[in-house]
Amino acid sequence: MTTAQGSLSEKIMTLREKTGAGIMDCKKALVENNGDIEKAVEFLRKKGLADVAKRAARSTKEGLVAVKVSPDGKTAAMSEITCETDFVAKTPDFKKLSEDIVSYVLANPKDGDYSDDAKIKEMVLAVAPKLGENMSLRRAVNYRLSGNGAIFYYLHSDNKKAALVELACENASSPVAKLQEAAKELGMQIVAMFPRFLCKAEVPAAEIEKEKEIYTTQAKNQGKPDAAIAKMLEGRIKKFYEEICLLNQASVKDSKKTVEQYLADITSDCGKVTVKRFARYHLGV
Repeated sequence: MTTAQGSLSEKIMTLREKTGAGIMDCKKALVENNGDIEKAVEFLRKKGLADVAKRAARSTKEGLVAVKVSPDGKTAAMSEITCETDFVAKTPDFKKLSEDIVSYVLANPKDGDYSDDAKIKEMVLAVAPKLGENMSLRRAVNYRLSGNGAIFYYLHSDNKKAALVELACENASSPVAKLQEAAKELGMQIVAMFPRFLCKAEVPAAEIEKEKEIYTTQAKNQGKPDAAIAKMLEGRIKKFYEEICLLNQASVKDSKKTVEQYLADITSDCGKVTVKRFARYHLGV
């Protein structure tokens, strides 16, 4: 069969390039739509959406984390997109989807969650049928710099762990490159040590009380007297802060200093530098 648009085999190849569908699926779509390529594309997309619905219940434990900063350094975005297998996560199509999504988040800042963003869902649905796996955006965040400071990130080499950090600075003339490098150093700390809070003031009182209760119960079960427990409790809570609060953690670069002390040292010529906020993404965690 030959038409003005070419032979069936040529149309099959064109349709494959457009959709990534298999040869037999392309042939069936063309036959059922009288060789009309655009109608065949629509046919395959509808079929793909049906397949996506069937795959929706399958778990997605693999994927990629991506980070991107605007050329002026004033906006940054981080995203986590998931799929079923590491094989698909390594494909060019999935990598491009990850980059396209983080670029979209960067260009479309908002304070809320991106999980229900219609454009992102459309981007995912355009790729999922071709790769044949359940995939979705798990989370995304956009940081916009307010005032003096810098936003930067650390992305681990496996593209499965990353941290985004915003620093505030009193000195408006502080070199941005140095602040970005400091933010990257903190990002490495955050990825490695998994702090849940910035400082003591952010830790909910209920969480501290729960930790005290757990430690007190453990100590009593070990037969320790109340007086000793009260004395040891102070040290235990101090250690708890050092585990979960970024500024109280021992620096991975210099374990003799806290992160707060280390930050002050490496930005000593920038005026007072503080951590305004941070986000940490670890695939599946």
